[in-house]
Amino acid sequence: MRIEDNYSVALSIDAIRVVRPKKKLVLVDDFDAVHCTSFNAHILKKMMGIETVNVLPEGEPHEALMMPLVSLSEQESSTEYGNDVELRSANTGAMRAQFGQSVDRALARIHNLTPLGLSNANRCVSLFKQLDMIARSAPAPRQYCIHNTELAFSKEMRITRGLSVQGDSNTSLRLSHTDAPKIRVSSVHLHYDRRFARGIWGDNVETKAYEENYRQNMHQVIHRALFKAGVTLSQIDHLLPHNIKSWRFLCQSLDVSESRLFSRNIQTEGHCFCNDMVINLSDALEAFAHEDTPPTVENPLRFLAVAAGAGGMFGACVLDVIQLEGLRNERHAI
Repeated sequence: MRIEDNYSVALSIDAIRVVRPKKKLVLVDDFDAVHCTSFNAHILKKMMGIETVNVLPEGEPHEALMMPLVSLSEQESSTEYGNDVELRSANTGAMRAQFGQSVDRALARIHNLTPLGLSNANRCVSLFKQLDMIARSAPAPRQYCIHNTELAFSKEMRITRGLSVQGDSNTSLRLSHTDAPKIRVSSVHLHYDRRFARGIWGDNVETKAYEENYRQNMHQVIHRALFKAGVTLSQIDHLLPHNIKSWRFLCQSLDVSESRLFSRNIQTEGHCFCNDMVINLSDALEAFAHEDTPPTVENPLRFLAVAAGAGGMFGACVLDVIQLEGLRNERHAI
């Protein structure tokens, strides 16, 4: 997918919503809750910089985190959009609710949306896959909502094999095809290394080979996304990482200063799977998008977001913040 500057219509992120629990686990104090030893907790802190993770308080209903959805445009009720708003989900985890329940159907009923179902086959790259599919679709007078809830339903899900600790979160995006984009999705690229399709079920030989090829795969997906967007790495203002251990090494191999890496959430949020990109985008907008020096088409605030998923899946996208007026960045704590 490539959206050229001279195209009149682009895929735009028009609104963002991030919901996080107020409760945080302090890793070295609450190590048992993340299914690791005190020694491993200190290693995670020292080697990966993880200090706290957001956790839904015990006894709090899951629906409190699962059900929030980004605000829909006022145009939704107009003749321009009618009720044609597609609801998509891109969770990493296969389980989103108790057996027999459907978050998508409930949200569709409450907000009068068209549910297109859950897509988690791409694991932590599922959100990039949804962006790619929407970008590839013919521009139409409709809106799209991508809704994700990443929730560790058990203590065993909290730890991610030597990579990070999962934080609980909910994010949603509202998108449209428009000739006046707010955050333009300038490119999306997906790459699959099928040698590692077994993912976490692979043997030690596969795991070692995955680590040896990780940098090459990440470089490939990054440079293809940049090429599709028609920009170079030097034109990227900030990198939005997947909140796992590899980014310090990738910055070195890409010859990118760590000051351009938006890494603060690795310390405080843990790894929120598909939600990493949206949380980092929301927080980066809060940090870098200022009304006194607003971005423009000629001088956008440009982000490169990257993710890796179990099974040899890699994704990257270039996001150009073009106008702040009308852009909604909703952030809530429960």
